Amino acid sequence: MGHWSESLIDEAAQLIGGSPDRELVKDALAQAGREIDLLSGRSFHPLRRTTSVFEPNGLPFVDVPDLQVGSIEPGARVWEVPDPVNPQMATVLQVSALADPVPKAASIADALWIAGQLVAGTSQTGRLSGDYVLGWLGTFVDPEQRKEVFRRVMDPAAHFYVPILGLAAEGWWFQISRRLIWVTNETEDEGRLIELLLDEAKTGGETSPLAALEPILIAAPMTRQPADWAFTARIWTEQVHRPADRPWSRFAKAIHGHGIPTTTIDPISTPYEIACQMVLKGYWHGYIKGDEPVLASAIAMAYPRQVAHIQRLTHAPDRTSAAATLLEQLIRPGFDPARGAEATRRYVRRKASIVVMQYRKGEAPERYPWTQVGVSERRYYKLLPLFAQKVNGRYEYEHDDVVTRMKAHLNRIDDARAVRAAALDVLRSHGFNDEAARKWLQRHRPEQAVDAWPRRQRSQEV
Repeated sequence: MGHWSESLIDEAAQLIGGSPDRELVKDALAQAGREIDLLSGRSFHPLRRTTSVFEPNGLPFVDVPDLQVGSIEPGARVWEVPDPVNPQMATVLQVSALADPVPKAASIADALWIAGQLVAGTSQTGRLSGDYVLGWLGTFVDPEQRKEVFRRVMDPAAHFYVPILGLAAEGWWFQISRRLIWVTNETEDEGRLIELLLDEAKTGGETSPLAALEPILIAAPMTRQPADWAFTARIWTEQVHRPADRPWSRFAKAIHGHGIPTTTIDPISTPYEIACQMVLKGYWHGYIKGDEPVLASAIAMAYPRQVAHIQRLTHAPDRTSAAATLLEQLIRPGFDPARGAEATRRYVRRKASIVVMQYRKGEAPERYPWTQVGVSERRYYKLLPLFAQKVNGRYEYEHDDVVTRMKAHLNRIDDARAVRAAALDVLRSHGFNDEAARKWLQRHRPEQAVDAWPRRQRSQEV
C-alpha cells in the first residue's frame, strides 16, 4: 500500500494474467497507493532516518504519523507517545511538559465525546478555516518576522504549527492545530489534505505556495508525565473526490486498522453529531471497546429522530435500547470519510430503516415470499430473475404465482440432487472411487448407474 505500490507490479501483472502493459499497471497501483495514503493519513514510507524541527507555538504535542517507536536519537528533549492500536508506531510527540499530573481522568470514550464537541465549537467560530490561519499570522507574528517565518516554513524538515485550540478538561488535554507548508514540485506527499492560503483573489493574480494541512486533533490524558497514551484525529471540512468504482468497504478494514481516524463536518453538523462521529471513529479504529455505554447514548443524542423512529416502530423499551439496535448496524465498515458529513447522515438514516425492516421481518415472517418458499432473502432475490422481468428498474410479478413456481423449481433441484446422491452411492458400491463416480455421472444418466461397473472389474467377470 502507499509508496510500496511500485513493488507490487509483478504480483499485480500475474493476477491480471496475459501480458498487461506494465506502465499502465504501475500508474494504476500508484493511483491506488495515493488514495490509500489520503484515506489513512499516512505515507507508508520504507524505514528511513530524517531530521525534523518542530515549532509548536505553545502546544505540548505535535503529530508525526510515521514515527517508529525507539528511533529518536538519545538526548532529544521530546517523548514518543506510542499509538495504542499500533504500539510499534508513534503518531504523537510530546515536545513540552504538561502541568502536574492529575490523579484521575475521564474514560477514553467520554474524552472522545468531549473532543467532538470541542471540534464542533471550533468549527462554528470559524477557527478551522484558512482565513483564521492567516489572521493568526497577522496577529501573533510581527511584520518584520513574517519573512523569517516563511523561510523556515520553506524548509521541508520544518514543522511549523498554528495553534487553534488548547485546553484541559476532565483530566485530559485537548488541542487542535494546523501545520504550515510551502508547496513546491519537491513537496513530499504525506497523505494529508492541503489548503492553499493565498489564492489569486488575495494576491492580485498570483497563487502563493503557502498552504496549511488539514486540522489535527490530539487528545491525551494528563495522569502521567510524559503522556503514555494519545488519540489523533484528522478533521475534514469538505467532501473529497475519489474514484467511484472503488467502494469504501474494500478499504475500510485496512484504514481502520492502520490509518488515522478522520472526522468529517460541514456547516449544518450539530455538536452531538460531530461528537458521536468522534466516538464511533474511536471504536472503529480500536481505541475503545464495543461495550462502552457512551456508544449507545452518543447515537441517541446525535440522531434523536432516527432513534425515536426505531423505538416507536420496534416497541423498544427506551431510547437507549433503540440506539443499541442502531449501533449493531453501525459496527462495520463505518463511514466513508471522502463522501463528507451529509453522506454520514444518510448512512445513519439508511441503517435506521434497515433496523425497522429487520424487526418487521422477524415479527411477521409469513408476510415475506422467501419465508414461504423456504429460502433466505438473499437467495430469493438471486432466483427472482428466473421468474420475473424488470420494468423500469423494478420486478413486476404476481406474488402467489412466483412463490408457486419457485417452490416447484427448488423441488425439482432437490429431487435431482437426491437422485444424483443415490446414483453416487450405487456407483461406490459397485467399486467406483469418488472421482471416477463423479466423472461417470457427467457422461451418463443417473438411472443407468444400476448396470454400471468399473472397467477392470467388468473385464475380470468376462
